[in-house]
Amino acid sequence: MLRVSAIIPHAGGWDILLKCLTSLYRSRDVEFEAIIVENGSFERIEEEQVRRFPGLRILRFERRLGFAGACNRGAEAAAGKHLFLLNNDAEVEPDTIYILSEALESDNKLAACQPKILSLRNPGRFDYSSACGGEIDVYGFPFARGRLFETIEDDVGQYDDCSEIFWGAGAALMIRRDIFLGSGGLEEPFFAHMEEIDLQWRFHLMGFSVKVVPQAVAHHLGAATIGYDSAAKLYLNHRNNLAMLARNYGFRSLARYFPVRLLFDLAVMIGSVFRLELKRSLAVLRAWGW
Repeated sequence: MLRVSAIIPHAGGWDILLKCLTSLYRSRDVEFEAIIVENGSFERIEEEQVRRFPGLRILRFERRLGFAGACNRGAEAAAGKHLFLLNNDAEVEPDTIYILSEALESDNKLAACQPKILSLRNPGRFDYSSACGGEIDVYGFPFARGRLFETIEDDVGQYDDCSEIFWGAGAALMIRRDIFLGSGGLEEPFFAHMEEIDLQWRFHLMGFSVKVVPQAVAHHLGAATIGYDSAAKLYLNHRNNLAMLARNYGFRSLARYFPVRLLFDLAVMIGSVFRLELKRSLAVLRAWGW
C-alpha cells in the first residue's frame, strides 16, 4: 500500500506552489503521491506546468472549499495509508515525510505528528503557527513551544525532543488516514483556521496521541492566502475558537470555562477599541453573533 498522500489545498499563487512541490519531490526513502486540491483558484494550474512532477493529481473545484473542505476532498481521493496535509506556502526537507511516516508506523496510538516548523520569512526562527508543537489552555487560547502570543523564539535546539503535544499545525501535519476519516475529518463549516486543532482535540477524545518530531523539518511562509491582519482571518480565528470549545468540552467544563473566556474576549474587544484596532473588535463581536 502507498505509504503517504500529500494533500495541498491551493487557491492561487503558482510561484509559491512551485517551491512547495519542488521541495516535496526531493523527498527520499518513502513512496508518496501528491494531490493538489484547487478550489476557487484565481489562476488555473495547467497540466504542462506540473508535468515535471510524476504522479501528481489535481482535483478541481470551482468554489472555495476552504482549508477544511479541500483537505477532506483530498483525503477521500487519497490512496496513501497516511495523509500529509501541506500548505502551498510550505516547504519540506528531503527526509521530513519519511521521518514523520516512520513515527506513525512505530506507534499505533499516535494519530498525528508534525515536524519542527521554521519561518521562511525569518530563517532560524520558529514559524508563528505551531512552531515546535501546539498546546492550548483551558480557555481555548492556543500557544506553541517556541511561540507565546506574538513572541517568537529563535531555534537553538531548545525543543529538539520528540514530545506529546495537543495539536500540530495544518501547515505540515502527518495523520493516519483511517483515523482522520473515522473522526469525520476536518469540520468544513470552520472553512479555515482552528480546524486542525478541533480535529486533534477529537483524536485525544478518541484515545489517541499527537506528537512533534523535530528531527523532521518544514519551513512555512505564512499568510500567503489570507493575510495575518485581515478581517476574515481575525473573524475566523475568534469564531472557530468558540465553536471548537462548544464542540469538544462537556457540559461541566463548558459551564466552568466558557463564561470566563467570554470575559477575556470582552477585554480584548474593549482594548482593541482603545488601540484603534477596530478590525479585531468587530471580529470578536461578529464571532459572538455566530
